[in-house]
Formats: sequence, structure tokens, C-alpha cells
Amino acid sequence: MTDSEPIPDPSAGLLQRWQEGGDLDALDELLRIEVRDLAVRLRRRGGGMLRPSASASDLAQEAVLRMLDLEAAPKFAGPRDLRAYLWTAAWRLLLNRGQARGRSAVPLSWAPSADPGMVLEGGGGVSQAVRSEQHAALNVVMNLLRDEDRQVLELVYFRHLDLDRVAKELGIQRAAAEMRLTRARRRLAEKMAAWSEVVE
Repeated sequence: MTDSEPIPDPSAGLLQRWQEGGDLDALDELLRIEVRDLAVRLRRRGGGMLRPSASASDLAQEAVLRMLDLEAAPKFAGPRDLRAYLWTAAWRLLLNRGQARGRSAVPLSWAPSADPGMVLEGGGGVSQAVRSEQHAALNVVMNLLRDEDRQVLELVYFRHLDLDRVAKELGIQRAAAEMRLTRARRRLAEKMAAWSEVVE
């Protein structure tokens, strides 16, 4: 590669695989990259507005979750469009939270940068922020699982059904339900492990 050739953006191929083929694994990898980068931008440009209980990573994940919650996912011409969309959503969330607390919004160009460690200090803020980030990551990951994995996890962990009732609900044998739950837990654990690098 010569100096004049642009460095390929790894997000471009992932975005294409998701938008054209519905590849959820590509979407998962894409969003981990984008959330990490978005959190860095939020810390740099809006760190002084962050509350101790909500980190930049938390806001970035919430912006992603709102995109995933849309009935029809938006189409992006390329990674830059996706980044602009997520930045706008995350910045609005940050401004809205500041206004809800009675603070005046700081214009983007004036937003002071702050050391994230200093922002999160005091009053148990760090552990609360970590819990909040993990909860946000779990919400994102659940939306990135295949329907059958998400369905069995929701029945067991959110509706608190035992395996016999899960099997009945799904119209399958108990052994099949147990196997599906095992696979779903493994996939959830793998995705959460990958997302843990984003929320650290």
C-alpha cells in the first residue's frame, strides 16, 4: 500500500454485511467498534457534562440501543453516516440529561474535556456507572442475538419460567429446550465477553 492510498475502514465491510445480508454477527462487531469510538468522542467533547452514574460508554450504548429499537433500521451509505447518526443521538441524550437536571446545555464546541476518572469519583459513582454500563451492554447484546436465542433467554430469565413451561411455550421437547438454552447462554456469554472490552 502506498502513502496515497486511503486506509480501508473495517466498519465498511461490516456495515455492508449487516445492511445487505442481515448478518447479526457483523452488526455486533460493527457496533462494538462504533460504541468504543463514540465513547471516546463523548469523553473528549462532553466529559464535563457526564454524571457520575452515567459514563460515556453508557450513553454510546444507549444511542445504539435506540437505533436497534426502531421498527425499521435506518440505511447508511457508509460508516461516516452511521457515526454521524450515533453521535447526534448520543449528544442529544447527553444534552437532555443535562437539561433534566436543571443544567444549561453546553454548546458542543464549548464542551470542556474532563478526565473520566475524576468525573466518576466519589459516592460510589464508579460501581454504579459500571453496573449501568453492563446493563446497557446486556440490552444491546440481547438485541444482537438470533430470535431463537433471545426468545429462550427471555422466557427463562425475564419471565422466570422453568424448562418444562419453556418447552411447552416453544412447542418443543424439554431436552430440546434445554439444549437451546445452553446454546443461547453460550452465545450470550461470548457476546458479553466481547462487549466487556467496550464497557471497561
